[in-house]
Amino acid sequence: MKFLIIWNAFFKVKNEEKAVRLINQIEKRIGHLTVSKQFERSKREPSLLGATFVSKLNDDMTMEAAVFQTLQIINTLGTAWTVYSPLITNDLENPSEVLLSFEGFHNNPRFTGLSWVQFHLETETGWEHTSAYGTNFVNQLE
Repeated sequence: MKFLIIWNAFFKVKNEEKAVRLINQIEKRIGHLTVSKQFERSKREPSLLGATFVSKLNDDMTMEAAVFQTLQIINTLGTAWTVYSPLITNDLENPSEVLLSFEGFHNNPRFTGLSWVQFHLETETGWEHTSAYGTNFVNQLE
């Protein structure tokens, strides 16, 4: 199976250009390129720029291997993550396809300029639940 990691993050930067530079540094650190990026400034905390970006895991692998690799990747951005158990379901439209969702967040990553980060590991063809894509997380508490 193919997997992707959807990242939601808050950066303490003045503009998108600086956030892109930080995302490029994250790419180098985790060893995976991002395939899309979206940004939105927080209305509640204007010093924070919310970003959503997506990384694809390189290899065709098992769910267990994807979860393990994701744990290794997130550890490069900080320790003491809060993670939730992987959720394995069948696709309602294609019952023979098994879907995986695994997620977690970190309130104090050790990456300069990164204030908060959340990840969602999902099957590449699977779940497209709206809460995981886009920057709707940035101002949802207002």
